Amino acid sequence: MKEIEDNLNQGFDWVLDQISHGNTIEGLVKGRVWYGLEQVKEWKSKFGYQFHIYSNDHFIDKKPHFHIVNQSESIDCKLFFDGVLIECKGQSKLSKKVHQAIKYFISDSKRQDLLIDLWNKKNPSLLVRI
Repeated sequence: MKEIEDNLNQGFDWVLDQISHGNTIEGLVKGRVWYGLEQVKEWKSKFGYQFHIYSNDHFIDKKPHFHIVNQSESIDCKLFFDGVLIECKGQSKLSKKVHQAIKYFISDSKRQDLLIDLWNKKNPSLLVRI
């Protein structure tokens, strides 16, 4: 499960890094990518966002959901797997830019499969069919 979470977190961090360097969601959709050289080191989130699917969770409107959390910015938001924002707890809300990045990121079918796989492993009594 840790590998799936790391894959999601690293991939989303990459999307946010692209945006921080001036790329756009539209540019990413068109295949435009910003490249930079960095010293190879262990990955650490630059932006602090993490995907969470909790064990013993519940469906909302008969659908699974995930949390996107950024502790340093006091963000804890629930979203459906299609990117629809359900609610945010904490002192802050997701910026429009970050929400668009999440929608783009999870629109990929492989990432949808990762979310479903993680949900099913953490909530075996509420299986989601692929």
